[in-house]
Amino acid sequence: MYPLAERILAMSTSWNIHRHHSSKAMLEEIAALGFKWIELGHGINAYMAAEISEFVKQGKVHISSLYNFYPTPREGTNLGLLQFTSHREDRRRYAVRLTQQTIDYAARLGASCVILLLGNVVGGLHSYRRLRQLALQGKLYTKEFARVKIREVFRRERPSSLLKERAVDCLLQLGDYASARGIRLGIENRKTYEAFPSEREILALLERLSHPTFGYWHNFGHSQIKEHLTLINHKQWLGCVGSRAIGSHVHDVQGLDDDNLPPFSGTVDYQNLVPLLPKSCIFVLDLKGFGRSGTILESVERWKRTFSSRRES
Repeated sequence: MYPLAERILAMSTSWNIHRHHSSKAMLEEIAALGFKWIELGHGINAYMAAEISEFVKQGKVHISSLYNFYPTPREGTNLGLLQFTSHREDRRRYAVRLTQQTIDYAARLGASCVILLLGNVVGGLHSYRRLRQLALQGKLYTKEFARVKIREVFRRERPSSLLKERAVDCLLQLGDYASARGIRLGIENRKTYEAFPSEREILALLERLSHPTFGYWHNFGHSQIKEHLTLINHKQWLGCVGSRAIGSHVHDVQGLDDDNLPPFSGTVDYQNLVPLLPKSCIFVLDLKGFGRSGTILESVERWKRTFSSRRES
């Protein structure tokens, strides 16, 4: 199991999966940087998953967490077929079955957690894109931006109750299943405003589920981008939900586009945000495609100096 209370950084395969057809080579490249703990992210097919299982058995690396769904099913490019919020009951049942499969893999690989992505609001809602465009045009603090934001908030809230009911129905089928296998389920915050759940919905879901298997998975970059768009206050949000966190994705942000940078290279205030998370939290570097390994190692060393040896009263 991931060494809790030490704030050790794991590395997500999102960093280098695009460079490899062999999962063995993918994991070896991560291990060569000194990472002993790895998160299995999106894009791993059944063939790669079999190779990973054999590699992990050799004890060269350990698995901290898995992204749902694992391995990526054939419908992986069509998210409408994989959502807990789908209007079609058969698709929701299918998502539950695929999640159970992911939980089984997590247990076999010795992971601690599966990260859940629950769905999106359907019907052509593109709030993030609209707000981002205005912000990039220098209109962030204008009346036009305020009007559009208020309109998008109301549009986003309309289907909230129905989406929560669908998601809760699916999640209640997974709590005991995961608990029996020693796996926790983390509900992650998302970057786009039309994604489900929103911050308000995350709190409502955790209250409604009331099951120790479920917790919050904090994505630092996603929250920071929402702060840049004036949708949330990152520190206030983490102060509200941080005690429920079981894991986190660590990456930094510059502006609205660069959001997979190493920590301490952007605007995320890690010094003041990390202490708001429990000591038992999992920390995973999520650096999709970032190319400078030297910069990664420098940020990891700074992380160790700042957090790994911290003694808190």
